[in-house]
Amino acid sequence: MNATRDGLREKVFPYVSYRGKFYPIIPVIIEDREKAIVHALVDSGATISLFHISIAEDIGIDLGDAEEVYLAGIGGYVKAYIKKQVKISVEELGSTMIPIAFTEYITSDTAILGRQGFFEAFEITFREWERKLIMRSRKT
Repeated sequence: MNATRDGLREKVFPYVSYRGKFYPIIPVIIEDREKAIVHALVDSGATISLFHISIAEDIGIDLGDAEEVYLAGIGGYVKAYIKKQVKISVEELGSTMIPIAFTEYITSDTAILGRQGFFEAFEITFREWERKLIMRSRKT
């Protein structure tokens, strides 16, 4: 369902069944020299977005100048490469530049969209009781 409210574009994403449970997973387009559609979990508990390293390779992102870091999570520390400005687009809501950490220590079938950059570009409402994610573009 799509709408415009208060002059801003709005999109409702139903939660997706993934491994037997329902999650706020949305399709995003990540681009550099090439583009790819990636299904990503919108995660308010994650500081930075996290994508599998193969996605960077597939779309031509050069990780040679990326910042090498070790990210802490529930499972311990994982090695990742952070690119500060990666373009992503959300269906009908527009695009933004966000930092993304690329690592081999995440499943390649789902990425994570964290707060940094992403939650600043969109108004995000989780409606757990309805299994819906409502997003509004913050750009006028």
